[in-house]
Amino acid sequence: MSHLSRIKTSITNEEILKKTLKELNFTCINKTINNQQKTITNSNNIIVQQNGKDLFIFSWNGKQYSLLADLQLWNLNIPYAKLLEKITQQYSYNAILKESAKYGFENINQKTLEDGSIQLVIQRWHS
Repeated sequence: MSHLSRIKTSITNEEILKKTLKELNFTCINKTINNQQKTITNSNNIIVQQNGKDLFIFSWNGKQYSLLADLQLWNLNIPYAKLLEKITQQYSYNAILKESAKYGFENINQKTLEDGSIQLVIQRWHS
């Protein structure tokens, strides 16, 4: 019997989440989720796939997304916590770039440091 675990995130933007997942080589589809416990009918739920196989779900609760996965059957070659950390980092990076572009900032330099963090330099010129 499968049991879905719900892991809270601070992810709130569907567009940025989908962009992030695509950059990490996942496919995203929106659909109703059915499992033995209940039906989740929110159209903002995102089924995450790779090679046509459902891997996990980002479920919308009206405020933020949670990762839903059967951790007992997790079979990716990366622990779920490490994958979520990678998704969160890329999501944050994309959110910063999108928000800063609204105010006229441009990404002029970025590099990934030895510890895996991303150093980002943005600038804006006044006219």
